Amino acid sequence: MNDNEVKNAFDRIEPEPGAQERMYANILKKAAAQKEDQNAEKNVEEKQPTVQKRRTIPMWRRWGSLAACLAIVIAAGFVLPHFFDRSEPDDPPIFVGSPFEDVDGPEGFEKLGFTIDAPENAENLYYCIYDGKIARVDFTLNGHEYTYEAAKLDGNFSQAEGEAVGSTVLNVNAEYGATLDCLSPDTWRAHWSKDGVNYYLSNFDGASEEAITAAAELLMGQN
Repeated sequence: MNDNEVKNAFDRIEPEPGAQERMYANILKKAAAQKEDQNAEKNVEEKQPTVQKRRTIPMWRRWGSLAACLAIVIAAGFVLPHFFDRSEPDDPPIFVGSPFEDVDGPEGFEKLGFTIDAPENAENLYYCIYDGKIARVDFTLNGHEYTYEAAKLDGNFSQAEGEAVGSTVLNVNAEYGATLDCLSPDTWRAHWSKDGVNYYLSNFDGASEEAITAAAELLMGQN
């Protein structure tokens, strides 16, 4: 309530003569004192410094940040030298060619000092020289696939490796010394020799003993 409102309210009161002025003076005095007290309290609050509570950073977060920075520095030490190193390697890579040399037919084996060919009526013929020394012919005969190889080399150089679980002598011609080895129920290897050349005939798709024997006899008849 301001001074005018107090005065208007006071004017509506009808006290004894002279009392109205005294009451009005006392009210104004108390109002002034109350206002002065309020101003004093406000000044005290403004003068007091504002105390801000310090935010405490957890210890684990401090160490975590430090560890992350250290990891970045270490990674940069490994990656950056490789990134900026544009020098050529000391030893360029060496590419090894295929050991197979395709040839057009039996005449392609003449440089080896001998020739071989697939039997008549064979299909899917493929001729090549392996490792520069081994003549090879792949073919299909009567529904079975065969690999025929020959070379002036000792030992077993055929594709059918391993010990035989059973062997049979092929009585075609004694001078060939032909044998038939069974390596597994599905794998056969026939072998014979003539004039310093060793011959191997292999089958891997389960041909019968009679079928591979007949194929070997056809091939020996060509030598």
